[in-house]
Amino acid sequence: MEEIYDFGMILQKLRKERGWTQDYLASRINKESSIISRYENNLQSPTFDTVRSFAAIFNVSMDYLSGMEQHSNISTVGLYESQRVLLQNLADEFRANNNTAKKMTDEQCKLIGRIVEEFVK
Repeated sequence: MEEIYDFGMILQKLRKERGWTQDYLASRINKESSIISRYENNLQSPTFDTVRSFAAIFNVSMDYLSGMEQHSNISTVGLYESQRVLLQNLADEFRANNNTAKKMTDEQCKLIGRIVEEFVK
């Protein structure tokens, strides 16, 4: 996978992944559609508040938008604390047991079961 470090390219990639037009994205930030084209072509830089809006809309960090962070984050905004903790535990378990057998550990299976139970309440 090609790494992207260019704000305009990152913005365009995120927009296209969602199937959004420039007009639609512009409406989400209350701007003219031509501004999205200028951002994507690096002809104009967005303000801090606009970058913050993009980060919220696309559920990524501002570092990701700037190309400083290579992976997007998953937001837990709107989840219950118990749900957030379970997801964090699962991520920690996968990091700690990064096995090459491509087989989940018993603990990973248990956590996924608990997540399903928690989210269907």
